[in-house]
Amino acid sequence: MTASPHRTQVVIAGGGPAGLVTAIELGRRGVPCVVAEEDAGPPQFPKANATTSRSMEHYRRLGFAAEIRALGLPLDHPQDIAYFTRYATHEMARVPWRSRREAVAAREEANSRWPTPEPLHRTQQMYIEPVLMQQAARWPAVDLRFGWRVVAVRARPDGVSAELEEIASGRRETFECDYLVGADGPRSVVRASLGIEYQGWAGEERDFMGGRMLALYFRSRNFYDLVPPRRCWQYWAVNRERRSFLCAIDGESLLVYHTQLPRGEEPTEAFARKSLAISTGRDFPIERIGTATWTAGFTLVAERYGDPHGRVFIAGDAAHLFTPTGGQGYNTAVDDCANLGWKLAAACQGWGGPRLLGTYETERKPIGHRNTGFARAMADSIGRMAIPANLEEETPDGARSRDELGKKLVEHCNREFDIPGIHFGVFYGGSPVVCDDGTPPPADEWHRYAPHATPGARAPHLWLSDGVSIFDRFGRDFTLLRLGGATHDAGGFEAAAERRGASIHVLDVPLPEARDLYGRDLVLVRPDHHVAWRGNALPAAPQQVVDTVLGFG
Repeated sequence: MTASPHRTQVVIAGGGPAGLVTAIELGRRGVPCVVAEEDAGPPQFPKANATTSRSMEHYRRLGFAAEIRALGLPLDHPQDIAYFTRYATHEMARVPWRSRREAVAAREEANSRWPTPEPLHRTQQMYIEPVLMQQAARWPAVDLRFGWRVVAVRARPDGVSAELEEIASGRRETFECDYLVGADGPRSVVRASLGIEYQGWAGEERDFMGGRMLALYFRSRNFYDLVPPRRCWQYWAVNRERRSFLCAIDGESLLVYHTQLPRGEEPTEAFARKSLAISTGRDFPIERIGTATWTAGFTLVAERYGDPHGRVFIAGDAAHLFTPTGGQGYNTAVDDCANLGWKLAAACQGWGGPRLLGTYETERKPIGHRNTGFARAMADSIGRMAIPANLEEETPDGARSRDELGKKLVEHCNREFDIPGIHFGVFYGGSPVVCDDGTPPPADEWHRYAPHATPGARAPHLWLSDGVSIFDRFGRDFTLLRLGGATHDAGGFEAAAERRGASIHVLDVPLPEARDLYGRDLVLVRPDHHVAWRGNALPAAPQQVVDTVLGFG
């Protein structure tokens, strides 16, 4: 006898950051969903090393940025990036970076280079995922199934059938759902079921950051006795024998080391230990916690982000695969699901129109290409950098070579990490659910960001009072800003939204600088904090604007 299928509104394949952020976005709006993740618990091995300012802004919007920021390096631990010939020998370059305490205390203003209430934060994904799990579990609508996986998907015009398997027992259950999200990584079963291929570059070879990589996770207090007293977040060894980088995890004894495996070399513990000694310039005692392999050299974006029926969507590594220079993979996944999550909720609850979900691919696929392209350029920059033959010689010529290479490394480091445009410049202009106001689109520059509220842009940050960003006053869903003392009656907008079952929170910000920053008296901000519409007067037909931004237009 075949068991009757279970029923939910959304099945999410994958319980990493992409899947969990999607679940949180749905759960907080009361949309029933099931998350199937094949691992029994959060990762125990280091993965992504940094959370961008934009991801931290999403965590702030969702209410748990402070919990994330408490993780990782100690408050006063420098987050410098330094380049050595070998970790225990010549330091060639160092880019200072603020500690966690200094970054938060800086209180970035709207006109700063990094205009955000949430500075970039360096901590391990293996620490972040338990917080995401706890946040998802808070919501009764979310059914977390760790130790389960989605093994089959069948999309129809009216819904989706998903078969889930409990890995420990082999037991299977079928779910009928309205929508399914494939956040199940680069070997995505969901993407394969849709016949979607990656497009781009795979298997690119470089002297470094191109090919199979080996990671060694270890514990040692001795390492810090060998390197300069001012500590770093990231240490690079650059020489002709072995290139590598090493990240501090807790600032005390936990570290993770990465190097490239030579062609034909097996990823053994012996090779890992030998490589670490070569990169350091001497051997020292360590406690090995684990080793793993990964592959650098990918610049891949899925040809489509969903099925033709608009019922199945892919996100995170299932949709785009990076070489991790610049730390864009996990962070692009978070931004994907901030975009997709509210749209799925709107569709499930009836306040999203038939055009809304299709804009997930329209808006996010170009960002996949943009961010993978940036990561590829940074991998080329560091991976193809020429190393002089005399770099390690104790001669005037050797010292001169170290100085010259150090200058190139500083330049590279700033190109890779000083990227406010990548963090804040995501722009959805031209989307069918964004109302163009005739303003020319801004230049998309990786290393420069000028705050603006052109429809499609991320709403710019402004401090309203001590510790309170304008972001903190936005509503959960749509927000209508009345700026600089504007007194327009918002009733037409509110009534138009109510007719569609949506809500608009009206926020008055009388500060003149807010009006100057946003460029209009009235600005409509989406749930993901992107600008949907703006104007100096209420539109003649507010229903038309509301219908457009909700996907009914």
